[in-house]
Amino acid sequence: MDKLIDLIRKEYPSDALEIQECIDLLSQCISGCTTNIKRTIDIAFENKDYSKMKELPEYLETIEKIQKELDNYVDALQIDEEIEKEIEQKIEKETLRDDNEIDAKELPTYSELSVDSNIPYNLYDDYTYKRPAAFELLGQKHYAKDWKDVFVQTCEILASKNDHLFSTFVADKGMQGRKMKYFCTDKKEIRSPRKIGETGIYVMTNMSANQIRNVIEKMLRKYGIKTVEYKIYLKADYTARHI
Repeated sequence: MDKLIDLIRKEYPSDALEIQECIDLLSQCISGCTTNIKRTIDIAFENKDYSKMKELPEYLETIEKIQKELDNYVDALQIDEEIEKEIEQKIEKETLRDDNEIDAKELPTYSELSVDSNIPYNLYDDYTYKRPAAFELLGQKHYAKDWKDVFVQTCEILASKNDHLFSTFVADKGMQGRKMKYFCTDKKEIRSPRKIGETGIYVMTNMSANQIRNVIEKMLRKYGIKTVEYKIYLKADYTARHI
């Protein structure tokens, strides 16, 4: 396994990055399960259900071991920061080029690349080489020009609901990236900073579509919002151009 991971990391860094993002999302989902089990333990305590109180902690221990194993895989797949930046910039440039061409309707396959913007997608879909048209949060649809716009608008909506909770993201290690910050009060600490309303908090917008997806999923969990309450609508899918 170690040799395989080393091969992927060195020879296929784009795949290594994508695998990391998928593992992170899986880990987040498992973390949500942990939270639910802890709530069940609290209820069992209130109801004096001692058998359940004894049984459930064992499952928490198993989940913790799984998460540590997933973290080890992510750490093993870490690629050089400069290479990661090059990959992200390459995808961003290619997507921007595709955006410009599809906006000008210069692509011969324009009709094939455009997708039905009325079809909703969830936070567990892959958004590499896809362009958003809008997102829906708690039944309200918001139009967006790109993934950065999706992220910033989502942050602003959540901050308006509870600005104190949003401010806790700055000091919450679980809400930050492994190698970089996503939320901070000093815009010099992050790439492509965008200020969120009047919160005094800046968010990093120089992220891939899937990274943005993962951070949004984390934020929703913190706010106690079910992921099914968040939908994404696409304008175009450029995947076929990059196979």
